[in-house]
Amino acid sequence: MTILDMVVAYLVSSVVLAALYPLAPMIGLMDHPGERRKVHRQAVPPIGGIAIFSGLVASSLLGLPFDVPHLYGMAGAALLVLVGGLDDRFDLGPKVRLVAQVVAALLLTLGCGVRLTSLGDLLGFGPIDLGVFSVPFTVFAMVGVINAVNMIDGIDGLAGSLILIALGTLLLLAPEVGPIQILMLATIAALIPYLICNLELFGVTGRKIFLGDAGSLLLGYILVWALVDAAGPAGSIDSVTALWIVAIPLMDTLRVMGRRILQGVSPFSADAGHLHHFLSRLFHSTRKALIVMLAAAILLTAVGVFGLLNQIGETAMFYAALSIFVAYLLVARYVHSLSRALEQQSRQIVGEVT
Repeated sequence: MTILDMVVAYLVSSVVLAALYPLAPMIGLMDHPGERRKVHRQAVPPIGGIAIFSGLVASSLLGLPFDVPHLYGMAGAALLVLVGGLDDRFDLGPKVRLVAQVVAALLLTLGCGVRLTSLGDLLGFGPIDLGVFSVPFTVFAMVGVINAVNMIDGIDGLAGSLILIALGTLLLLAPEVGPIQILMLATIAALIPYLICNLELFGVTGRKIFLGDAGSLLLGYILVWALVDAAGPAGSIDSVTALWIVAIPLMDTLRVMGRRILQGVSPFSADAGHLHHFLSRLFHSTRKALIVMLAAAILLTAVGVFGLLNQIGETAMFYAALSIFVAYLLVARYVHSLSRALEQQSRQIVGEVT
C-alpha cells in the first residue's frame, strides 16, 4: 500500500502541474523578475506547492486513516497552501503569513497532538521538561522552522532538496512505517515532479516552475510535523538531532533575521543577504551554490545521526551544534565583508576600463 500511495502522490502532482502550467498566466499566478534578490529573468508560475499538496491529499484519501488528529493536521496544511497561494497571487505580506503559520501550528499541536514535552538534557543540568510551556514552545518552534524553509527558498531546487534530505533521514531512522511515515513518503513522491521541472532534469525544459509561498510553507509544515513527531516521547530521535537535521535553514534564517533587526528593518523583509545568494555570486552559478549547500546539509545531518546512533550525549551534541553556529556567524561576517570589498573593486576596475 505504501508504494501505491507514493505512485498516486507522484501522478496527481504531475497531472496538476501539467494542468496549472498553461492556466497560471491567465489567472495572474506568476512570479515576475525585477527585484535585485531574484535571479530568474522571465515570469515563472509558482504552482509547485499546489501540485504537491494535491498529491498529498490524494495519497491521504487512499492510504491514511480518516481520524480526527490527521484531519486537523491536513487542515493546517490546507490553510498554509491557501494563504501561501493567495500571497503568491496578491502579495498579502509577512504578517498574514505569520498569522496563518501560528494557526496551522496550533491545529497541529492542539488538534493533532503533535508537541514537544521535553528538550532532553541540552545544557548538562538534567532534562528540560516543558510542562505547561509545551504548547507555546512547540508552536514557536514550528513557526520558526516553517519560516526557515520559506526564507531559504531562494534558488532552484534548494528548499525541495533540503526537505528530501531531512525526510529521507527521518524515514531511515523510523522504527516502523506508520501514518506520519506514509505522509513523508507521499511528500517525497509529490516533490519529484516539481524538482524535475524546477531544475529542468532529464531533458525537461520549457516547463520552469517555482514552489511559491504555498509550497515552501507547506514543506516547512510537513517537515516540522515529522520532526516533532520523531522527537516526541515515543519517537526515533532526540531534540538535538532535529537541530542537526535542519541546521542549514535554521542557521541561515537566524543570521539573516538577526542582521536585519540590528539594521533596524523588519526581520521578514526580503533582501539578497542569504547564504545561497552569496554562494551564487561567488561561484557565478546557482547550481554550484545548490550543490555546496546540499553537501553541507548532508554532512551536518550525518553528524547528528552519528551522534544519535553512537549515543553521544545530548549536551555534547548541543554544544557542538552551538559552536558550529557561532563559527558560521564569524565566517559569514568576514566573508560578506570580503564580498562587498571585491564587488567594489570589481566596479572600480570596470569603471577604469570603460
